[in-house]
Amino acid sequence: MKKNLKIIIPLILLITVAGAWYAYKEYNRKPASMENTKADFATNTATLIAAFEENEAKANLQYLDKVVEVEGAIRSVNPDEAGLYTVTLGDDGSLSSVRCSVDSVFSEQASELQPGGSITVRGVCTGFMADPLLGSDVTLVRCAILKK
Repeated sequence: MKKNLKIIIPLILLITVAGAWYAYKEYNRKPASMENTKADFATNTATLIAAFEENEAKANLQYLDKVVEVEGAIRSVNPDEAGLYTVTLGDDGSLSSVRCSVDSVFSEQASELQPGGSITVRGVCTGFMADPLLGSDVTLVRCAILKK
């Protein structure tokens, strides 16, 4: 009986330590940077907005929670009170836009962006807000700035 306890107790301790280490690593894990993540779709702002405006349900199936790479003209660059940036892409002639919440790693690059320029960003599509009066917005989060 004592011989079995000499084997079982260290084994239980080893399993407990391994489980605690795994839990610690998972708890402190950071999301992958979009800079190195392969895009599920590559498109431009006009095509992405049109897909949602024409058939939101179909576009949700295609783009929602997927990594999307979007190229377009910069409409505005807005920092919030925490110093995080939102870059709005779209044509000046349209009320609709693609709103890109920039990952904090790319805040310095975002601060250098100027309206009127062209940019490519990659982020996760989280949805569409349709408003016929104010314009519709496609939202991307955790965006990486790829090209200025």
